[in-house]
Amino acid sequence: MVKLSEKHALVVGGTGMLSEVSLWLMEMGYQTSVIGRSKEKHDRLMKKATHSDLMNSLKVDYHNHSLLEEQIRKSIQKYGPISLVVSWTPSTQALEIVNKLVSEYIKHWHLYQVKGSRRYFNDDILNVPSNCTQSSIYLGFILEGNHSRWLTHEEISAGVIQHIQSGNSESLIGRIHPYEKRPN
Repeated sequence: MVKLSEKHALVVGGTGMLSEVSLWLMEMGYQTSVIGRSKEKHDRLMKKATHSDLMNSLKVDYHNHSLLEEQIRKSIQKYGPISLVVSWTPSTQALEIVNKLVSEYIKHWHLYQVKGSRRYFNDDILNVPSNCTQSSIYLGFILEGNHSRWLTHEEISAGVIQHIQSGNSESLIGRIHPYEKRPN
């Protein structure tokens, strides 16, 4: 029988650009349930984890809503309520499933929603449950001389971690202006 964790986090997209966030949460003592599609990426993340006993791999495509719901529910039943969610998903429907499930099992929780730069100007409306505090983290780009580039996975993860530590309700990693300088 697994002991229920006092600190349980869920990272949607946590094997790719948010992999360092997943590892950091484990370092902070969170039982970390990580959603990703690729077995290889889950295995690679597991090998990098110094606290691999705190990693719970949820190999699921978040577009498969019934499997997503099943996997999250099993994770909550095994490790306890989720108090922190970091999500990189443009799928409002998948995130609403996450919100509904997480809210059923805990009094208060926090959602850190990572969003692309276009959503800074035209964001989707997400119905957030009353027991959830939501934060938005927008991803921009980097200007280097006359050229621009997208953020690296390391820069994104570092910015997300900094945002979580800051307690801000909104952050921007990189820059969004001048918008016409975005990389192609």
